[in-house]
Amino acid sequence: MTKRHLGLLVCAIPGLYLLLSPIYALLHYELFAAEIPHFLRYVLIPGVLAIAFIVVGLFARPQFSLLVGICGASLLAALFLFEAMHTVSVVSVRLGMFGQLSEAEAETLTRNEKVVPGFTLRGLNRLAGTDELSEALLSGFPSTQVVLCTSNKGVVSYTADRFGFNNPDHVYDKRLDVMLLGDSFVEGFCLPPGEDLASRLRGRGLSTASIGIRGNGPLMELATLGRFGETLRPRRVVMVFFEGNDWENLERELTVPWLRAALSPNANYGLQATAKETMDQAREILAERKNAPVTSVDLLTRTALFRNFVALQQTLTRLGLVYPKITPSNPEFRRLLHRAKALTESWGGSFTLVYVPRIDRFIGPFSSDGPFDPLRMEVLGAAAAEGIEVIDLQEAIRTRPQPILMYAPDAHFSRDGAKFAANEILTRLAAMPENGQIVGSN
Repeated sequence: MTKRHLGLLVCAIPGLYLLLSPIYALLHYELFAAEIPHFLRYVLIPGVLAIAFIVVGLFARPQFSLLVGICGASLLAALFLFEAMHTVSVVSVRLGMFGQLSEAEAETLTRNEKVVPGFTLRGLNRLAGTDELSEALLSGFPSTQVVLCTSNKGVVSYTADRFGFNNPDHVYDKRLDVMLLGDSFVEGFCLPPGEDLASRLRGRGLSTASIGIRGNGPLMELATLGRFGETLRPRRVVMVFFEGNDWENLERELTVPWLRAALSPNANYGLQATAKETMDQAREILAERKNAPVTSVDLLTRTALFRNFVALQQTLTRLGLVYPKITPSNPEFRRLLHRAKALTESWGGSFTLVYVPRIDRFIGPFSSDGPFDPLRMEVLGAAAAEGIEVIDLQEAIRTRPQPILMYAPDAHFSRDGAKFAANEILTRLAAMPENGQIVGSN
């Protein structure tokens, strides 16, 4: 092989790799290339670099092309080595999120009929064949121990209340000040009892119930409000919107006919009694899952781990160079907020939205709010159009000396993050009039 061919070969390695980004972005144009910042990041810059490597390999002097190719290929190899190191740490975190158990923990879980692994309501309803909103599973399992995750200190779990949520049962002995709607951030993912958002608010004197389950999106939360709101009649309903996946979750939820029915003013949200058959089916499904070990294969089939590795996701995130997908417009979100507010006001309550930013905003020397703000503006704009107060945690967390400490390695709130968020929510709620009074701590 001549030096010319060798130079072209080593230049082609980084060149062809860099071409993957614009090819993928253009194939998914609406998500990664339709707006200028994304076009620059995913198409123009990597495309120009790719062409530069290939041009050097084809036309530069053999010695120069060989030098450039070796430098480029070596840098690419170093980036993949760095990515591999961080991917290994991500694997252990993800396995813990899926509830990987030691042999002794798995045996205990199998023996105890009142212990269930983590679940999503959307997944259980799909497996149970739900086709009516009134019969859907919209809560967890009452008086059941639920595994949140596993950590180096063992299993993190909670015992569900009478409705199936992460609260002490006595919270319902008097009227609620606050009902928190949301996903794993509200459920208290991987936080020990007493450290989650609702517990922090209760510790400051607000009678608060967490009505959140991992995997919930805004539409599932609306359905949950429709079922439990009239029964519990909280003074305030607080919907916690997570920037990381709630917009995508809403898009998926809107494709489910029985769940889309939750938007209707005449929706029949049902009761726990009407969902008993679905709950029994879901228990059977979880009983079967209890005996299935969580392995690395689950990461490949249930996550985008391999794709993210090829895309150097961990490396680019740490540099602040990962941009989220372009936010498609979704007018149904405003309709959803309108319905949630109307339901809350039907018993004299007040509705508030909390905006939780994703961890990626605060990582890396080149991180910026710009790529993430279109979704934030969309959400805040819909709330403003409906006259709904928003507690924007993005602004609050950005003022922290080290915003990254507000998050755990699994990208949910850390203990400090949950405490900080609770204090921010309490402070803002205290300044909002509620039925002619001020809600605040005792």
